[in-house]
Amino acid sequence: MKTFKIIVFVALLVFHIATVVIISIGKNDLNFLFDLFKQMDLVQYSAIVGLVLFLIVVFLFRQQEKAKAKLIEKHENEINQFKAKLYDKKESESSTTSAKPETSSEKIDSPKNEAQEKDSTKTDDTNPQS
Repeated sequence: MKTFKIIVFVALLVFHIATVVIISIGKNDLNFLFDLFKQMDLVQYSAIVGLVLFLIVVFLFRQQEKAKAKLIEKHENEINQFKAKLYDKKESESSTTSAKPETSSEKIDSPKNEAQEKDSTKTDDTNPQS
């Protein structure tokens, strides 16, 4: 974790611990609450400090999420590029195997000729009624 993040989280932790301790001390003391009204500037500044710390933490988390989204998008682009390369490689392999030139002997022994020779029951007559 970066040093700035550590400092912000420690400051936020100290702020929350101090708030809990101050509230616990004066929980049942009405004079303590009136003393807080006398020191309203201190309460106001501490509230502003807490709000600033909170906004910094929100900003840091938002920045982290943007970085994650960019990283995910980068990885998806890389995966798509690898898929395209793999597809191109398969296409080039299949085109080289299917692009073999046929010799004259292979043309004679094509699958159509073999199928016609095997099925001797077929006639050349295409009209079934005659």
